[in-house]
Amino acid sequence: MINVVIGIIVKQDKILLIKRERGDFVGFWGLPGGKIEECEHIDTAIEREINEELGLQLKFRKLLGTATEIMHDKNSTSILYCCELLMETEQEIIDPEFEYKWFSKEELMKSNLIIESDKMMIHQFYHQKEKNYLKLDCYREKEGKYFWK
Repeated sequence: MINVVIGIIVKQDKILLIKRERGDFVGFWGLPGGKIEECEHIDTAIEREINEELGLQLKFRKLLGTATEIMHDKNSTSILYCCELLMETEQEIIDPEFEYKWFSKEELMKSNLIIESDKMMIHQFYHQKEKNYLKLDCYREKEGKYFWK
């Protein structure tokens, strides 16, 4: 089981996503974040990951929700802790580890280049505030395309 923090960062009603360059979903846009280290709290982990990936000094605001995502092609399970971060002051992204882009709500929902499970978490946890837990089952077709049920 892998514990992962992901962060929702909002600026002028747009959400920040990064382009995946390694691991699962290479070439797709997704929420920034990463693995929680041993003896690390969720708030500390997301602040560290955002700093490492984007060079931003942001503060953990709150835990929006949790998801279990099973990657059936790899027989692995991740627990995803979706956090909201607070941008207290206007900051510039300097020397980011990944390509990044700010997406409007409409762009998020229409794009086929955004990781579907991230779209689901953004929609349920942030926009709708309907749920605080999602069960995500990810499958991979023979051609390599991912899909969720």
